[in-house]
Amino acid sequence: MLGCAGQRDSANSANVNAAEQANANTAIEPKMEGAKDNTEELATLVKMPYEPEDLAWKEYQRPDGKRLVAVFQLTEADSKKLIESAAKIRPGTPVSINSENWFPKELTTQNEMSGGSGIQATAYPADEFYQSPYTEGTFSRVDNTNFFVLEVFAK
Repeated sequence: MLGCAGQRDSANSANVNAAEQANANTAIEPKMEGAKDNTEELATLVKMPYEPEDLAWKEYQRPDGKRLVAVFQLTEADSKKLIESAAKIRPGTPVSINSENWFPKELTTQNEMSGGSGIQATAYPADEFYQSPYTEGTFSRVDNTNFFVLEVFAK
């Protein structure tokens, strides 16, 4: 009997720990605003050439089609490969990205530090990510980080 009781307590403890972790994650990123973090689901919409270490994404319905925005972090090695591949299509151009509330804290902090003038990045063609219906757009590497912002459109 004691063995069963101990297992039940462990199961309850695991459930409590999972609930506490979920609450902790909500406390860290309280404004997700419908953004998702499922890599497999995102991969049904766009190609992901590298496995992200961190990911948040959101799909928007617009009058002229759909818009998908994904923020992801890659390893240093994968970041380098992605940039080298994209730069062969077209060199990067400096851009300022508008921060959204559901972006990772590291990026929203950068936006705040710039006085709300946006997140400084370098934009590249998103050809490696295209998958029907998302066949237009760019991805940007946030300056001095391994964070990327992908913005693609479906017409």
